[in-house]
Amino acid sequence: MTAGMLVPPPQGVTVPGMSKPDTDAAAARQPAISRSDTAPSDTPSPAGVGQRPARRPQAERSADTRGKLIQAAITCLHRTGYSATTVSTVAEEAGVSRGAMTHQFPAKTDLMLAVVDAVFSADAQVYNDTIAKMTAGDWLVALPETMWSVMSAPSGIAVMEIMLASRSDPDLGDQLRRLQGRIDARAHVWSEERIRAAGLEPHPEAVAIHELYVAAVRGLALESTFMNNSEAVHRSLAVLSEMMRRFYPELAKP
Repeated sequence: MTAGMLVPPPQGVTVPGMSKPDTDAAAARQPAISRSDTAPSDTPSPAGVGQRPARRPQAERSADTRGKLIQAAITCLHRTGYSATTVSTVAEEAGVSRGAMTHQFPAKTDLMLAVVDAVFSADAQVYNDTIAKMTAGDWLVALPETMWSVMSAPSGIAVMEIMLASRSDPDLGDQLRRLQGRIDARAHVWSEERIRAAGLEPHPEAVAIHELYVAAVRGLALESTFMNNSEAVHRSLAVLSEMMRRFYPELAKP
């Protein structure tokens, strides 16, 4: 399981932003000016006129570049798959230099793990937003549709591409399993909290049920990438909602 599962509200969700161009290189290309050019004038200048814009902190610019690269990787993974997603194609998609790319992510594996982690955080925010829109019981019944909305999104498909690729990449596989273990642990705890929020006690097999739902919805999302079978998918999701009522009969009561 990974992004797209029932997850805890994040402490903060990274939203890829747009980095501003570096002003140092542009400044270096400006013609030299003499002291007389910079001598103070008797006439005061309007506030801000002739002043160089303040440069953003390095950490902020670095975070923007990182966010752009992660979003570009998601786009490439969704559009062309894992094998065709290279360091060069991601850098080009993000509009950054190869050097800036490798500064943030020295290897493709580093970028892929960052994608999984970022998608997990973004999906957590989606789940968190839906909580405020319905009762806790209705939220549980609607959970399969909510899971579908995140797992079938481009970011969800991108994560599946990474998971499938890890089968033949031992280094990626080892690190992905460790990351996934941490994600799963958080997800299982929070899923039980949501069940209790509905006034219910978690089923004795609550963890297994959670894993079953994640696997079922992810499988539907994978199949839909080549079957284009939206109607059949939503019938299956309705069955999963009905199963939730059977696992927790109190949900079926008016």
